[in-house]
Amino acid sequence: MASSMPPPPTSDPPPPPPLQSGSTSEAFGQFTFTGLPPGLFSAKPTAPQRTSSPATQSTNDAPGPATSPSSYKLSASAYGPQIQLRPPASAPPSQWQPPGPAGFGTMPPLVPPSLGGHVHLQAQSGQRSFEGKLQFQKTPEVKPQPGQPAQAAVVPTGETRLQIALDYGTTYTGVAYLPVSSSKLKQRGLEEFTEDIKVITAWPPKEEQEKVPSQLSYSVTPKGCEQYGYDIDDNSLVLKKTKIQLEAMGSRLDELRTLSELLKELRDLDLSEEEVIENGIPEHLAKEPEEIVKDYLDEIAEKTEKVINSDLGRHVLSNVAIDMVVTHPAIWSDRALNSTYRAVRAAFNHDLFPNLENISFVPEPVACAHFTLREAWKNNRVRFRKNDCFIVVDAGGGTVDLACYKVVDIDYNKKEMKLDQVGNPLGATCGSTCVDDDFEAFAAYQLGEKAWQQLTEGTKHAAGGHTVMSPTLRGIQEKFQVMKHSYEGKESGLTAPIYLPKSFAITEEMKGVSNGALSITPADLKKMFDRSVNKTVYLIQQAVTQIKLGEELPVKTIFLSGGFAQNKYLIQRVKEFCTKQKIALEQGDGWAAVARGAIIKSLGIYTEKPKYVLSSPRHYGIKVRRPFASYENHARSDIDVDPHGIQWATDQIRWFIQKGDAILPNKPTVVKHELHFSMNANDFPITQSQNKRGGRGVPQQPPAVFRDVVFLSSSRDKAPTAMSVVKEESEQMYTLKVNLTDVPQAHIVPVETGNKQQGRQLKFHVVVEIQLLDEVTVSIKSGETTLASKKIDLE
Repeated sequence: MASSMPPPPTSDPPPPPPLQSGSTSEAFGQFTFTGLPPGLFSAKPTAPQRTSSPATQSTNDAPGPATSPSSYKLSASAYGPQIQLRPPASAPPSQWQPPGPAGFGTMPPLVPPSLGGHVHLQAQSGQRSFEGKLQFQKTPEVKPQPGQPAQAAVVPTGETRLQIALDYGTTYTGVAYLPVSSSKLKQRGLEEFTEDIKVITAWPPKEEQEKVPSQLSYSVTPKGCEQYGYDIDDNSLVLKKTKIQLEAMGSRLDELRTLSELLKELRDLDLSEEEVIENGIPEHLAKEPEEIVKDYLDEIAEKTEKVINSDLGRHVLSNVAIDMVVTHPAIWSDRALNSTYRAVRAAFNHDLFPNLENISFVPEPVACAHFTLREAWKNNRVRFRKNDCFIVVDAGGGTVDLACYKVVDIDYNKKEMKLDQVGNPLGATCGSTCVDDDFEAFAAYQLGEKAWQQLTEGTKHAAGGHTVMSPTLRGIQEKFQVMKHSYEGKESGLTAPIYLPKSFAITEEMKGVSNGALSITPADLKKMFDRSVNKTVYLIQQAVTQIKLGEELPVKTIFLSGGFAQNKYLIQRVKEFCTKQKIALEQGDGWAAVARGAIIKSLGIYTEKPKYVLSSPRHYGIKVRRPFASYENHARSDIDVDPHGIQWATDQIRWFIQKGDAILPNKPTVVKHELHFSMNANDFPITQSQNKRGGRGVPQQPPAVFRDVVFLSSSRDKAPTAMSVVKEESEQMYTLKVNLTDVPQAHIVPVETGNKQQGRQLKFHVVVEIQLLDEVTVSIKSGETTLASKKIDLE
């Protein structure tokens, strides 16, 4: 029975969507889709054939050189279009197998493969039809250089790549993205192409904003909120300023203070059945700042994945290579960069972004500068000339960062401008959150410290080094934000009172409280701003001086950008400074200037592209001994007792560099660890020979006394902590021998044990230094003397 044909459409079919391009790379070449929607087709070579001759085949039966594949597998996408193939003239039509019901078809290898070829394709989907060609082009095989790490950044070679920028800020976070097609790039140019940069603006629950608050809560949510950003339940404990805490923990005193707070909090923690059922257990007490940042970025990554899938299509993230650029404050330690990198890698993981190949870092003021300057250039707000110098101020929530630039070349006809950065970026933790902190200090003083603690009860869960806002403090801060954002710097007039909760008991001792509200005068408000604003103006003065002394040129323009730069009082103070210095002041464009500018920087507009960050392929550390602790499962057989009677667990491992740590471009990762060797003074040959002199009063050369330092690396995801579980297939060991007689006398310290039988001890102080860049270097030093060293390939 013949099938009936579908009736012709009653009206003209709708026009097809804009044709785009895409590509996929294989071992034998590159397939380029021309004039076809991306993701509609894919092509892969089937199992390749290899040739080898008995004369050249090795004894381990290694395969010979690869030849062309036996066929190419064409597959239709999930959209289910019907595919018709027309082979090139170089191949007989009888050799072509069209797609079957499952949507797959094959074609023989192009003849000859080195000349390339193409296949005409037609696709029909409903009333829309697409036509184009599948172009095959031979590409050279890229071999890794000797000693190149397996985790080296992938060099972009595909037709299309996706750029993602993450601006994780102290108070707000922004994400921008841009698909980049090399063919489109040639047609439109890099400058025009950046008009297509998109910023994520849809945040839960229903906020249309270019940024989302950098806030997270682990509290239970009866309302079913997302518990991050704008969508946090009213009665939740909210973590804030976690980004700054990546940098905050520095000294041992800080660590001890945090531990003391945590122990007190655990002691006071209410873990009754009713409390746990009602509010859960505060998870953040057991988390490091890096873990909390990762948990927050998990939410950002999932939202980013959903938006890109919805906007560009679900095929993009699984088929297009991704480059990601992450911004950071101008002053940001290597430790904080590493924690940021690890958190980003964990959140934007392979499950969500399977083709994320490269991550690079860009300072926030540099990213902000590239967008701000581009907008000024495009809109002709500033007439740049060669040797003009200017400063971009990114005034954000947590930090204020500055970058200085000079125009080294400019061509208005070609719309090209080359910039050089002058000096180093400047910055300080003096953003708008400093005003919030000073408001809380003011309120605590007015109400009394004890009353303020009662009012903000719940912030006790800030123990463990974290800053947490209770629901009450959130409400008070939200009221203050309205006042803060509208402040213009006037020292007269009225300000709105901040009403305190009705349940709060007001006493006569409290200052500035009337009718249940905390009164704030304009003079009070100015004091809250002064610390932040004064520091910002001081940083600008530093930047101006840096340009004048370094370049011997005046500053032409200061660009003021960032969320805090919208404050009228800050604008007024910076304007006063610029007027005195005869410098023009320009307002920056856009709340998301940093995210957009990071995309521009990653494309190399006006400047070179940022270099990619690599990942440490292994853990690196040394064998150590630790104070014995039964709860750490130290074996009794590994216990050693020193002359002071302290028990030590021997044969332990301490890892200083973790697998997955960031290897920053052109900057070695350096870790130093102090240790000492002890021995009885009477047994040390230098001591023995002090009174034994050879001929002519020359001291005898003492015999060498060696001690071993065992250096280890591990490829496991979770590295072992004891030598007893080291495995040959995953761990590598290297022994460095240290001659104690080479230790300078200044680094040998006598120690009295108090035990006559054991006598006096000598401590030999040395430093283990591990450097990681293109290779691993471990050195044992004492003062300026290198006692032993070893270089190891980065694998």
